[in-house]
Amino acid sequence: MQLPQLKFAVALLLGGTLLCTSACGSKETDPATPTLYERMGELKGIEGFVDVLMANVAAETAVQNSSMLRTHSPLLNDPDKPARLARLRNNFINQMGEATGGPLKYTGLSMLSAHKGMMITEKEWSVWRQAADASMETNKLGAKERAELATILDEMKAATVGH
Repeated sequence: MQLPQLKFAVALLLGGTLLCTSACGSKETDPATPTLYERMGELKGIEGFVDVLMANVAAETAVQNSSMLRTHSPLLNDPDKPARLARLRNNFINQMGEATGGPLKYTGLSMLSAHKGMMITEKEWSVWRQAADASMETNKLGAKERAELATILDEMKAATVGH
């Protein structure tokens, strides 16, 4: 290789290396985009969302002409209600913790299996979603986080309504 070609090749190699170093380096130093789990406040945030949602559902089932009382009566009338509520809470925390990108793992039943035979109606689903939206509001989730969480919840609808 002649000297001018060698200088050009070295310059090209160095230029490419510098370009890659600055471009690749900026990717390495940029913090990863936080997951929804992180933006919700990690475990405490997920627990807050689930706890308020469960309280909202409990309050709705206590009103006259409740829309959700029919589907929640087996739970509410269970002699082992405290243990059953604790299992439901823990399963839902794990489910939401996993679905939002956190380290939690959901090991409960599939939504279809868990709701089979309940024949949840569109109205019951709608009232439950309103309770979930109210929980998002109470927990002061931002618009982006609300939209992402709503998408996660709404993806469960097909496996819960009408089965």
